[in-house]
Amino acid sequence: MGRVLIVVGSRRDGNSSHLAKKIKEGLGRERISSDIITPGNQKIYLCTGCMDCDKNGKCDFNDDMEENINKARSSEVIIFITPTRWNSLSGDLKIFIDRLNPLYSTKELKDKKMIVLAVGSKVRNEYSTDGAITSLGSFIESAEAKLIYKEAFDRCLDFTDILNQEEKINRVIKDIINVIG
Repeated sequence: MGRVLIVVGSRRDGNSSHLAKKIKEGLGRERISSDIITPGNQKIYLCTGCMDCDKNGKCDFNDDMEENINKARSSEVIIFITPTRWNSLSGDLKIFIDRLNPLYSTKELKDKKMIVLAVGSKVRNEYSTDGAITSLGSFIESAEAKLIYKEAFDRCLDFTDILNQEEKINRVIKDIINVIG
C-alpha cells in the first residue's frame, strides 16, 4: 500500500484533528505511510474560477496548494475528514477541493480511492452529518474518483468528545485498512 493523504477540514486542534491523528497512528501500525494536511492552517488562496488550470493543468497561484496537489497526485488514497458546518462540509475543505481543479481537469483524480469521514456536534438527524457526506460524495463522483468508505461521528461538540468514541474509532481504522488493502 502506498501513501495515504489525510485532509483535515478544521484548523482547530479538535475532534477532526484528533480523529486524523488516531487514523495516522493506526495506519502506521500497519506500516501504511500517511501524511496529514490541514488546509485552514496553510496559505491557500481562493479559487477565482479563471479556468487557466483547465488549459494547462496548473493553477496560476503560488501558494501551499502546489505541494498539496503534488501530495494528492502521489497518494493512492485520500481521506477527507470534515466537521459538519450547517449540515455541510467546512469552508476550509471546500476551498481545498476547489483548488484541486488542476487534477480534475487533467483527469488525475479518476479512479483515485477516497474516504469521507464527517464529524457532527449533535445527535444524528439534528444538524446531521449527511449533508457533508453528500457534498463530498458529489465532488468524488464529479471527479470520477472512487468513494470506497464513509462514516459519520456524532455528538462531538467539545474539542475532545470524539476520543470518547474509541471503540468506533478503532472499528473505522480497521475498516479503512481493509478497504484500502
